[in-house]
Amino acid sequence: MTRLVIVESPTKARTIGKYLGSPYVVLSSQGHVRDLPKKELGVDVENEFTPKFETKRTKQVTKLRQAAKKARQIYLATDNDREGEAIAYDLYTILKRVVKDDDAFLRPVFNEITKPVILKALSKPSRINVNKVEAQRTRRILDRLVGYQVSPLLSRAIAGSQFGGLSAGRVQSVALRFLCDREAEIALFVREEYWEIYVCLRGEEAFTASLTKKNGKKFVASSETEANKTLKELQGEEAVVKSIVQDTRLRQPPPPFITSSLQRAASSSLGFAPKRTMSIAQQLYEGVRLPQGDVGLITYMRTDSVRMSGSAVKEARQLIAERYGKDYLSAKTRHYRNKKRSQDAHEAIRPTTVSLGPEKIASWLSPDQRKLYALIYKRFLSTQMSEALYKQGKVTITAGRYTLEATGSTLVFDGFLTLYPREKNSDGKIPNWLREGQILAIERVDLQQKFTEPPRRYSEAGLISILEKKGIGRPSTYATIVSVIQTRDYVRKKNGSLYPTLLGEEVTEFLKQYFPETVEAHFTAQMEKDLDRIEEGQFSRADALQEFYDPFSKRLTRLESRIKEGKPFRVMTDVVCDKCKSPMELRYWKGSHFVGCSNYPECRNTRSLPAELPYRHKDGVLIIAESLEKVEKEMETKATCPVCGEPMTTKSGRYGRYLRCTNPECNKTTSIPTGVSCPSCEKGMLVERYSQKRRQTFYGCDNYPSCRYAMSERPVKACPTCGHGVLVEKKGKLVCNNKNCSYSKEIK
Repeated sequence: MTRLVIVESPTKARTIGKYLGSPYVVLSSQGHVRDLPKKELGVDVENEFTPKFETKRTKQVTKLRQAAKKARQIYLATDNDREGEAIAYDLYTILKRVVKDDDAFLRPVFNEITKPVILKALSKPSRINVNKVEAQRTRRILDRLVGYQVSPLLSRAIAGSQFGGLSAGRVQSVALRFLCDREAEIALFVREEYWEIYVCLRGEEAFTASLTKKNGKKFVASSETEANKTLKELQGEEAVVKSIVQDTRLRQPPPPFITSSLQRAASSSLGFAPKRTMSIAQQLYEGVRLPQGDVGLITYMRTDSVRMSGSAVKEARQLIAERYGKDYLSAKTRHYRNKKRSQDAHEAIRPTTVSLGPEKIASWLSPDQRKLYALIYKRFLSTQMSEALYKQGKVTITAGRYTLEATGSTLVFDGFLTLYPREKNSDGKIPNWLREGQILAIERVDLQQKFTEPPRRYSEAGLISILEKKGIGRPSTYATIVSVIQTRDYVRKKNGSLYPTLLGEEVTEFLKQYFPETVEAHFTAQMEKDLDRIEEGQFSRADALQEFYDPFSKRLTRLESRIKEGKPFRVMTDVVCDKCKSPMELRYWKGSHFVGCSNYPECRNTRSLPAELPYRHKDGVLIIAESLEKVEKEMETKATCPVCGEPMTTKSGRYGRYLRCTNPECNKTTSIPTGVSCPSCEKGMLVERYSQKRRQTFYGCDNYPSCRYAMSERPVKACPTCGHGVLVEKKGKLVCNNKNCSYSKEIK
């Protein structure tokens, strides 16, 4: 009889299958084999929230049952986390119908896919951790209660139909609120002027110090008048070196990667979105084909533990000593502490075999795999390298009532930075000829006008960082959260920053009004702690769900009654109806916004809203009237209809701007032309288009699909130099978009 090993992924099954050979048979469950039904709630809220599970992937389940009948042992070798434990339990439940012997089911767990680790896990299997399963079940039911009961009401309130396609999520809604709150901070921010003052001093040679204090207190000039007054006072003063402080500083290497830090580092240094990072990491974990066969290159990538195995650390230290020398090896083996409530089921993310350096296997990896593997490899190896040593100094200089300071930092020994470099150090050097009491000449005083900056918008990495800091979600969910809020058009990514859309802000305001707990960071973080307590056996699933559902169900009932009474949620604007002079309100229908008269149904007047219309909120009102009028004026056109010859007008819809004939009997529509010929086919004209997927305007040939030429910048005219490119406006210049053309001309 065979021994059946079941894992989630087909790729993982292939890799492990090659390690084991006969008599083992390795199959994949292809993910979850049971889940709540798609078309109904699937949770009995009256009977301790009992879930109603349905079997998924019936063809694969049939194949697993047939293999289980012939097996002497069944190894449920799914991932060692809550989701993996739940899959193992569901496999046990389904296969138990054909295999009656409980002892036939074993639960091996492993952190990396290498032959020695797999064989060891199979030789020392455990049993299914029911507490982990309960924690996963609780999380799944919570998400279902919120998603299936709030989403239809959200769609009815905002889109006017329960099939409006809007949705709320227990964790995604909190992430969205972080972005909306930050946008509100930016909108309310008032810039303040200040002046930085730099003094050029000379002794044996010239160097620069910055002004920091006046009369012993921190000083910043808040106006040009004050800055000029300070300049005049300094020019008549004598500068004296008051103190010189020289010191050394050790810089420690960062801990090995966990899921969140890997996503942040890949985002900032490689430009990878979290979802892309996790997809590539999954490939590296499950196995890459090398000359010696399929090899799992990294340990499990969903972890919040910084623990490293002793054997891996020993191997790393030996390689560092051989390759870089003993000076680069840390004096003691370095270990890192986990944060409170970190799950320690897995190690940190590290290479499975240190001898497989990135340069050695580069030709067998895709470009993305190569970049991410190198990042993980170098980060892990650097944990056992010596600290970087800096020599730093600070000079304090007095000039009458003012205090000047100059600082400098010099890298003396690079240590781990030779392998894992961080940001460049831009500090200058302190002149070594300075002495205390030395008198310096003030050669020049430079003034620089500055303004305070508003809070920065979150990047994907920044959003993950705040979610982790606040205890929202788990490492395995961060990438999905960041991806989902963009997919649903609640958030858009622009120049690396995340911007909430008008729809995202509308959804957040609705949830804050009717379901505040779904967007409350503290509440959601407490739920995560409750899930941890369930996993630890200190709390029951029924109690956790009841604690959540009691107030939640009351809010559901209250909202449903409000919907029956009339429109429960309105976003008023400063736009005035041109027919009855009533204020107009924001409305949403089939993927786009428009404004409609608040006096509906007596007045049915509406106005369309262009995509990406600038807006702001003030005292609960959406301020768009001025920007709408400006855009509509820009949209005025003298184009005539190619069919009937009547004037055409510019309209805006879910697919961007377009031209429509004013003749109601014609109603011909066309794309907005740019007046620039297509440089590719030389037959068509470049016209304005709008990408629903990317949520942005682009310009493409009207000869599509015969010609697929497209560009993101607005075309101005054909390039007069190369004839193969189009001139676009960039930084006050007209430049050719043909990379082989150097045409550039300043715009007057």
